[in-house]
Amino acid sequence: MAGTPISGFFVKSYTAFESFLLVDPCADVPRTFGKFLSKNNGFILGSTDGLVFVMHDKCSHRLSNATTHSLYVYNPARRTRCHLPTPSDLCSQGGIAVSFMNDGDGVTKDYKLVYLSSTWVRNSLRRCQVYDSMAKMWTMDKRLNFGGGAIDLDHPVVCNETIFWVSVQEWRMMIKPYIVAFDLRTECTQIIRPPERINIVSSDIIVIGKWEGKSLCLIHYRASSRVFALDLMEKSSNGGIHWVTTHEISLDRMGLKEPLNVMSTQLNEVATTTLLVFATHEDVYTYSIKDGKFKKLGPLGLCLASLIPYSNTLRPCGQREELFEAT
Repeated sequence: MAGTPISGFFVKSYTAFESFLLVDPCADVPRTFGKFLSKNNGFILGSTDGLVFVMHDKCSHRLSNATTHSLYVYNPARRTRCHLPTPSDLCSQGGIAVSFMNDGDGVTKDYKLVYLSSTWVRNSLRRCQVYDSMAKMWTMDKRLNFGGGAIDLDHPVVCNETIFWVSVQEWRMMIKPYIVAFDLRTECTQIIRPPERINIVSSDIIVIGKWEGKSLCLIHYRASSRVFALDLMEKSSNGGIHWVTTHEISLDRMGLKEPLNVMSTQLNEVATTTLLVFATHEDVYTYSIKDGKFKKLGPLGLCLASLIPYSNTLRPCGQREELFEAT
């Protein structure tokens, strides 16, 4: 089963929403939502299947520098939102991941929201909290092993009830890239290493994505050869993990002959194909895995910006959703 096709990307910096890049020209994406976020000090923590999870900053008193945080889930297409209980340690450096739950009739209404707190302490333990939309409460608060490295909190991959994050390369700290798997059923983590056969150097990029809506995919961009290699993770009958290379795509094959400094990359489902999306210092590009179509999506605007995929759906925010004015 394929994932929900994306409509575009929220472009955010580490402090605010910046812009929106449209992928599907037929999607009726409310352009005023970005202005609404900027006006109301909204910071996007994550987005999935039409729902956008936003942290708002509000000064507790105009004569005080103290700031309070609130957490909301929005659906820009419906122009609705729901207020969620605020987790401990909520901040813009945290990250969220969402696993939707099947009610037995094939309909997914409720979800489990995983909030992973960022930490400046060099420690393998991170605070992981889980919110259950059916129970309308935070049901788990644990410190779990996340390997000691910095984690890419903006781009988790959810496969059924397992959530994956990839570490950010930190060669000065002598920490090689790895993947963390969090099982919502057991509430435990597992550290998964990339294939031993691949040689990862400091100029390379290692990220993860979802392949055809069900499999974890490792994307390795080799800067020296300007090639993206895609490896699918498979499990054997005894529970062992092995990796199978499925695609190798070069910038030269796309027709990009000039020097480019690729800063980030990801995989996204769009209509009937899977897009390889990558950003340079200046622009964002897409490449269709199915038909090889390549195009420049638009300017990035910020060299350190993060691309958050957004799908235009009519999924409700919750039972207590309210209308909001995105003007």
